[in-house]
Amino acid sequence: MKLKTVGLKMKGKIVEYVPVNARITYFRTHDEFKGWSLDSEVIELTETSVTIKAIVRNSEGRIIGSGLANENKNDGYINKTSFVENCETSAWGRALSNLGIGIDTSIASYDEVFTAQAKQAAPTP
Repeated sequence: MKLKTVGLKMKGKIVEYVPVNARITYFRTHDEFKGWSLDSEVIELTETSVTIKAIVRNSEGRIIGSGLANENKNDGYINKTSFVENCETSAWGRALSNLGIGIDTSIASYDEVFTAQAKQAAPTP
């Protein structure tokens, strides 16, 4: 099954990226993952940043994959109010990528790519 993609401009060319919601839908709807879980654990939370670990367990409870993400409240418009939620989504995407779901071109989340591109485009003080 081909997963839904969006085109992202990276290094001057368009690459197809599989959004986290498509990865989650694939994980939740395919029989090969029946009875598996996707859990989140806050590793560190401060007033301005969060680190979250997502864990994928098989039907026996064994950890099969994981992914870490970190977000800063001051990075971008969305993070001003939703840095924790954004971080959890990134961690889920990374954990599912580590299972091989949606990694034809990149393991990074859309937000990671977008933030990196914005930082590269920003003038250096």
